[in-house]
Amino acid sequence: MKLKVKLKVESKWLELERKSMSKMKQSYEEWERETLKKAKDASDLRDLRKVFYELGDRWEFNQATGAWLAGSEPLDTIGFILRMPGLKPNKERFVVYAVMAYSKGLTDQFDHLGDKERIIIERDVKTGQLQSWSTTGHGSMDLFPTDLTKFGTLENALSSCNLIAQPGDHALRIEVPVTSGLLDAFTSRLWDIAGGTKSFHTKEFDVLTADDIEESLDFKFHRYASAVVELDKIWRRLTGNPVDRPKERVLDKIPDHIEERDRETLRKIEGLLHILWFKPAFMQKHPIEIVYEELQAEPTPTETQRALLPLVGEVAYALTDIVEKAKYLKWKSVIDRKSFSESDVFKGLELNNLMREAFAAALEDILKEHTLAYIGYPERATMTDKVMRVILGSIILPVRVFASFVETVRRPFRKLLKKEEVEESSEEGEEDAATSEKISDSS
Repeated sequence: MKLKVKLKVESKWLELERKSMSKMKQSYEEWERETLKKAKDASDLRDLRKVFYELGDRWEFNQATGAWLAGSEPLDTIGFILRMPGLKPNKERFVVYAVMAYSKGLTDQFDHLGDKERIIIERDVKTGQLQSWSTTGHGSMDLFPTDLTKFGTLENALSSCNLIAQPGDHALRIEVPVTSGLLDAFTSRLWDIAGGTKSFHTKEFDVLTADDIEESLDFKFHRYASAVVELDKIWRRLTGNPVDRPKERVLDKIPDHIEERDRETLRKIEGLLHILWFKPAFMQKHPIEIVYEELQAEPTPTETQRALLPLVGEVAYALTDIVEKAKYLKWKSVIDRKSFSESDVFKGLELNNLMREAFAAALEDILKEHTLAYIGYPERATMTDKVMRVILGSIILPVRVFASFVETVRRPFRKLLKKEEVEESSEEGEEDAATSEKISDSS
């Protein structure tokens, strides 16, 4: 199923992009020329390797999004959906990413090209309930969800609603045409007020569904997220309540040396889970290999270690699979561009080659830049991020409502001031004309 979603963008962002596009194109082309010159001037492989080191870790993403930005319309967008399990039974989540060709204003920083914003939608597989959390600003999610159950399916909800992008605020919000429920209706009305009299541009963009990502591209993100969630669940069960643990130890009659080995193992799993939740996927491979090899090398593993070994192994396998697949897709989009562009996943989608290359680069960049907690599990965020979520979720809407009110109050005064300036200019013109006539008559 090919999915199209409507994106609303405040017109001022399009105007800003149109003004900056030519500058960004010139900057990108200059960067491209300098990079190619350095590569051509390399006398041997050592010099060539130095060129790559100077470009930095994200140069391929910069190149792909830079080319897209230089050859696209303002805020061209491509979307894709990542599927993952919920943290409660019978729940599954879908993270809808919108990747935009956006330069973040007048900047020469190529690591700032392209916005990757998201919303999270959770479905109860038993009841069919659908709830969504928008990004309020700076990557933080809403405190309270919007109910989408009446739309029946994820695809119907996305095709029936609008996504509102606010690139300057790093925000992506879902707008429901007709709200149900007092809270949703009240919140929707406040967002309407916060929007003031701003004009919006609406455009449709193509979205690669979770099935497209998992089946056609063989990118098994759900398997990776499921493995992490399962390891976290088992670790919590094995760790148990600290108050009850001494009682269980007496009842189970666990030898001291076994108890100490289990404690040490669980501490290592706790450290590993911290990395799995709060470090990007590209930074997880080495730590998980260390833990897995240590568990595998145990000559006489305890019951706890035997339970954890296959779980850690599944995480290691799933992680390697998505990291290598992301690398391969990006490589294929450059080295074998024709085959990549003609892939079944893109059939029926209105995406040019630059957009397809940008998608492959963005998919890998998400694994390099975004943590699993950030992508789809705000409940697992660090305490700092949780505090920021509460602060931003509490103040952004009131601040925008107040800004809209101030704008509404100031608008008549600006019109009056402009009218007075026009009248003064007209009077000055009439005085100049009269003076010219007098000089003409006297001469």
